[in-house]
Amino acid sequence: MYIGITAEWNPFHEGHARLIASLREAYPDAPVACAMSGAFVQRGEPAIVDKWSRAVWAVRSGLSLAVELPAACVLQSADRFAEAGVLLLSDLGCTHVAFGAETLTADEIHAVAAWTLDPAFTEALREGLREGQPYAASAARAAALRFPHLTDDLTRPNNLLGIQYARTIAAHHLPMDILPYRRDASSPASATAIRKEISAGLPLSRIPSEEIEGLSSLLKRGAYVDYRRYDDACLLAFRLMQKKDFKMSGLFSEGLENKWARECARGTYSDMLAAIKSRRYLYSRLRRIGASLLLSPAGRPSLMARPQRAPYARLLALRKDASWLLRRARLPVVTSFARAERLFSPEAKEFLLLERRATDIQTYCFHGEEERGGGSDYRHSPVIL
Repeated sequence: MYIGITAEWNPFHEGHARLIASLREAYPDAPVACAMSGAFVQRGEPAIVDKWSRAVWAVRSGLSLAVELPAACVLQSADRFAEAGVLLLSDLGCTHVAFGAETLTADEIHAVAAWTLDPAFTEALREGLREGQPYAASAARAAALRFPHLTDDLTRPNNLLGIQYARTIAAHHLPMDILPYRRDASSPASATAIRKEISAGLPLSRIPSEEIEGLSSLLKRGAYVDYRRYDDACLLAFRLMQKKDFKMSGLFSEGLENKWARECARGTYSDMLAAIKSRRYLYSRLRRIGASLLLSPAGRPSLMARPQRAPYARLLALRKDASWLLRRARLPVVTSFARAERLFSPEAKEFLLLERRATDIQTYCFHGEEERGGGSDYRHSPVIL
């Protein structure tokens, strides 16, 4: 048994530590790996702190190893993000996918996942999209046609992620199974709340004790993202682009690039997105488009314009006694960024280019001036604990 988790740890908090501890208690002999978002996260912005620190905190809490889910896989809709994560875990050799779920059982998740592969579900989903509904709402409504008694459950984000994990396993015929764990609804830890505490300079809550010293050091140095700098970087970059660059990226449809080009003349990125937002294009989707556009070289199609599968596993952190797990991987394991750049195919190098840009943009947006240097990917090796 080899358990995998898809996560962002943005930042790592008590709820994450509780999940790992539960897995260790239930399956003491099973290694646990994580496919983790790197410099950028799925919501369409940089992670609050660097990827190596987040990976180390998770490994110290009981994880066996953490690898980076490439930015081209991260900056996708939730269903594509989940699919890419499961595929990477499968390529690592994992046999199970563990995740927190609000309410659904494993049997219910498998049943709904099987229905999503039915042509009738696909037609109902497309009908919702044609009506202008967001993907998540359309998928939940289509799933509720077969499972009306689960209507409320199908609107909960972690339930939906679990369904997508199971759907990926079924669709790709992977030799894997799911391990859903009930989330603690009575006292949930919120990464969003912790990020707000960091940005406002408030005392931190729900952070594991073994992480406090490391996180406090990063905050004291200013090695955390100032999202105002990120928003300003986006607005400037988009103003310097031409409308043809937007169109060539492949990230826009239905003429959205025209509105994007027009509205980037506004005074702030927030105002720009507010002017573009609609029932079909929610903030989360617009922010992913913006992040993808910022990371992609101008004047050419963006990797994020289509679903992606990780061509390698970049190691971020590892327990020394778990190094044997790397031999189970069915794809290249990257331990040196520079060496991978020299040896990889042009297709795989595109993924590396995006990672370098993502990390450099993240550090450029750090609060402390002395922490904003570029080239971090070349200077960091996997952390062995």
